[in-house]
Amino acid sequence: MALLVNNAKFKNTEVTAPEVYVRLQYLAMADGKLASVALMTGLDKAGALAYAAVPVNLPEQLLVTLEEGQAQDLATIHDKVKASLEALELGLEVTVQL
Repeated sequence: MALLVNNAKFKNTEVTAPEVYVRLQYLAMADGKLASVALMTGLDKAGALAYAAVPVNLPEQLLVTLEEGQAQDLATIHDKVKASLEALELGLEVTVQL
């Protein structure tokens, strides 16, 4: 799974990056309420998997809160990060790729 992000800008510029491929690494906390998520961005899947990071205006890490009864699974974490990125009001269009 990954996130595909459109309308991200290269850091410190107004230049819009092509679609950015984002892989997630997460650590689910023992309390079941929080997960720390690292975002690995690349111009494509191979770049992200090779840690060839692309400097864009996305956070490198997020802390997401899970609701009571929500699973700490891959699908939930992707949905939470998608919502967090869209809430940044940067005009990002985020799609979860299965």
